[in-house]
Amino acid sequence: MQEVPLKRRMYSQWKFDVVLGIGAAVALVLCLQCVRTYLYTDTVLVPEQAEHEAARQAGALNAAVRTAAISDPLALGPLLERTMESAADRVLSMSLLDSDGNVLVQRGGTSKHVSLPANWWDRAEKHEKLGTEINTPERKALLVVLPFRMPRPLRSSNDTQVGSTGIGHRPDDRHSAYVLQLTISLKAVASTFSGLRQNLVVGLIASLALLASVVVIGLRAPHYFRGKYLEKELQLARRVQSDLQPKPDSVSAYVDFAARAMAADHVGGDFYDIFEAEPGKIAVVLGDVSGKGVPAALLVSVLHGAIRSATASAHELALERINRMLCERSACERFATLFWGVFDVATHRFHYVNAGHAAPLLLRHGQNRIERLVEGGPVLGLLSAAQYSAGTVQIEELDTLVLYSDGITEAMSANEEEFGEARLEQVIVSSPEAAPEQICRTIMSGLAEFAGGKTPQDDRTLMVVHFRNLKTSLEEWKGQALATTVA
Repeated sequence: MQEVPLKRRMYSQWKFDVVLGIGAAVALVLCLQCVRTYLYTDTVLVPEQAEHEAARQAGALNAAVRTAAISDPLALGPLLERTMESAADRVLSMSLLDSDGNVLVQRGGTSKHVSLPANWWDRAEKHEKLGTEINTPERKALLVVLPFRMPRPLRSSNDTQVGSTGIGHRPDDRHSAYVLQLTISLKAVASTFSGLRQNLVVGLIASLALLASVVVIGLRAPHYFRGKYLEKELQLARRVQSDLQPKPDSVSAYVDFAARAMAADHVGGDFYDIFEAEPGKIAVVLGDVSGKGVPAALLVSVLHGAIRSATASAHELALERINRMLCERSACERFATLFWGVFDVATHRFHYVNAGHAAPLLLRHGQNRIERLVEGGPVLGLLSAAQYSAGTVQIEELDTLVLYSDGITEAMSANEEEFGEARLEQVIVSSPEAAPEQICRTIMSGLAEFAGGKTPQDDRTLMVVHFRNLKTSLEEWKGQALATTVA
């Protein structure tokens, strides 16, 4: 019977583990992708953007040269200054070199110059990357070398062609080929991608948070499943406690009762019972175990079983045995109060023992008088040598007995005021002819209104027993006993 729930739990946990694994994989992929994209931005996109910026500045400078019809490279100084002023945050330096790598004009301070390989012009024609990352005194930068054309000065037919060494070939006869070297600030160019970088950082943080959450959930999952299992077990225990409570029509024709029990936790430490212990003898029990929850419920089951197995006569002696057992087997902080009474249908006598419990209230019919049943002894589980004495009261027709736990009278209002016994007595006396069910409903509804609907801090248990048909009970009981003997 236990294998099916176990398989279900294992199947549910297996599905949870799969989903958790998928979540961890997704978080890890997102994390790696954010890091990869961030590095790609730094190592590829920013240098490419710097090369584009260098090509744009070179194009603007070339257009200015053509407009001014400058053919002498030494006259480019003013144009280089204006170009750098317009892009001072991005361009750190500009230099014009001849085909042999000699500096002709330079603006922006001295900078590192590169040597031109023999196939440099071919690489420039193929639009290959012509930039090199360098460290300048100001910041990290990209040194970009680009071909630069200037109009050729007018020469005589006897002039030889200049500049054919080093760069491979000349593009045409109308322009002289030079080399333009620009130092572009990578930090300034990287600001173009600030939005992308910010999104990547946010994505990285989010993916790390997701991964951390998955890890924490994975570590806490066993406790979660264990908690869910225990929660279901507690719900089952609460149902079992409810099923063990007596049913109104299952006791005797001479008593009518109603009860209410409200646990402060999943399972309660209060219990009540009413049953026919022996032919013609009806036991009435209400107890309160210290604390609440599972420990109190376990002790309740022990007490309940001990009471059910005891005889109806001399139950004060049975209480002494139960008290010694609790003192020997339970911790000193675990004790219980108990009221245990036995109603003799033949004699109408109610023989009871009150072991430190709140005194039940016996309402005398037609007299509006309440008697408290206090005879007994100390609470159970504290004093192993404690002795208990029994009290006896004569029950009259339509008398009403009200039993309750301290969770009823000690319930607090919003003003920190206790409900108290006085309010409880007032409800009982004001409705002497009411049925037990009505009395229970009136008391519990008044208590809920008094407490303002707050969750109870202690278990609340109430039982109302109404004695009836006592005038004919003796003859009927004798007739039933005689019939049982003859049979």
